[in-house]
Amino acid sequence: MDFFSSKIIKWYSLHKRELPWRNTKDPYKIWLSEIILQQTQVKQGLPYYHKFIKTFPSVSELANADEEQVLKLWQGLGYYSRARNLHIAAKQIHQAGLFPKEYKYIIMLKGVGEYTAAAIASFAFKLPYAVVDGNVFRLLSRLYGINTPIDTSKGKKVFSKIAQTLLNKEKPDTHNQAIMEFGSQMCKPKQPNCSICPLKDECVAYTNNTIHLLPIKKSKVKVKTFFFEYFFFERNGYTLVNKRANDGIWQNMYEFPLITNEELKSVEEILTHNQFISWVKDVDFNIESISEFKHILSHRKINARFWVIKCQNKLPKSCFKKIKIEKIDKLAVSRLIEKFIQAKI
Repeated sequence: MDFFSSKIIKWYSLHKRELPWRNTKDPYKIWLSEIILQQTQVKQGLPYYHKFIKTFPSVSELANADEEQVLKLWQGLGYYSRARNLHIAAKQIHQAGLFPKEYKYIIMLKGVGEYTAAAIASFAFKLPYAVVDGNVFRLLSRLYGINTPIDTSKGKKVFSKIAQTLLNKEKPDTHNQAIMEFGSQMCKPKQPNCSICPLKDECVAYTNNTIHLLPIKKSKVKVKTFFFEYFFFERNGYTLVNKRANDGIWQNMYEFPLITNEELKSVEEILTHNQFISWVKDVDFNIESISEFKHILSHRKINARFWVIKCQNKLPKSCFKKIKIEKIDKLAVSRLIEKFIQAKI
């Protein structure tokens, strides 16, 4: 509807934030910004965007980089599958010889879903595809008083259809930027600026006083708690690390020898654990300290203990990699490991 697009575009022209990816039509830079901003706020993601552009000015340079370098640069941003998919997609683009210019090909890139494909297609190539992210879900659910859960197939179809109907086909790039910015800055999750909202007269939720009830989600993420025991074996300036090979959130990142439990174990239970006993066989050691760190992710809570263990005669013999402690900060590690390193080293 014209009234909707004209109002949000007018608001956007007056209140938009100046962000580097808004001043370019380069699909590489737009794609990079969209991947970084998945699950990440602009304030946190902006420094990473600048680091990536400086380190990898082109898709080809990103494609030819080592995965460890990409993960290291991404360190602290979380959701590391985004970085791995970004790297794979860069290889796809590099192999093709150019960035795809059609939606049906853009969405074939690794890690690119419907929202990201629509964003790239509209921002870089002015193609008429409406974006539907969390900000858009929230804005439209309140504006039209929609009770359909946004995390269901039906809900996604309903909101996508409405967003596409509202899209300004002549200015899809500006419209999409405006609707997301409006949702982010005006129609905020908590304490939205309803009193000065240019859409309040048409807003069903504002009229019915149901702003706080929308949008609706059918299911809540179940958070599972884990107990991690990390072992920082130390001797003559060296320690042991391991590259995490399993298909998990920290895949291909480095960590210290680890024992994982689903319940808290006593110190005695850890010291008599078969895994620990196998590591320290024939090793003279003493426990220097045990420090605790908590790390909360979207679907899990990790209570971690880091055991600093001084080895007198040798480091444990194992498949772990021996490394100088001073070089640990060159490795790609999780934020949890990074917190310990910053406290210890």
